[in-house]
Amino acid sequence: MLNLVANTSTEKKIYNALKTFAFGKELRIVKVQFQKVKDYKLSIFLDKIEGKLTVDECADISREVKSILDIEGIIKSPFRLEISSAGIDRYLSSLDDFIKYRNYNVRVKSENTTSRGRLINNSSDSLTLSNKNGVKDISLSIVLDVKLDLQGMSLENIKEMEFK
Repeated sequence: MLNLVANTSTEKKIYNALKTFAFGKELRIVKVQFQKVKDYKLSIFLDKIEGKLTVDECADISREVKSILDIEGIIKSPFRLEISSAGIDRYLSSLDDFIKYRNYNVRVKSENTTSRGRLINNSSDSLTLSNKNGVKDISLSIVLDVKLDLQGMSLENIKEMEFK
């Protein structure tokens, strides 16, 4: 697993508590985000291994995930849980994702900066982006998030992505 699914120690504990459950439901956990805005919020983005995740399925999964997290006791404070599909502007968190969405626009957030560009290549330890400033290699060791970037994409490309 790349470190892109879960960044913080709490997110990693949540991921580890849920990965067997997700596998049993034929789901892939794409991203876990636990943050405090006003209150604590836990967002879990999922992908179905086969097919698309429905709103009703997200509601059912939400109840099951809440129960698992209550039993595990990872989060001590009250929190709001949001379960959703990875969506069209999805996070990319696996090497398979990088291959699948090669030549699409991405936004790469690292510890100190955010870069945008077309994902033109990847290896097991880096991403290569191309934009108006040229070509840039980014080490995955400093990357926090990679997300598809719909800004500037044609409607045709966006529709094409929907069926990947």
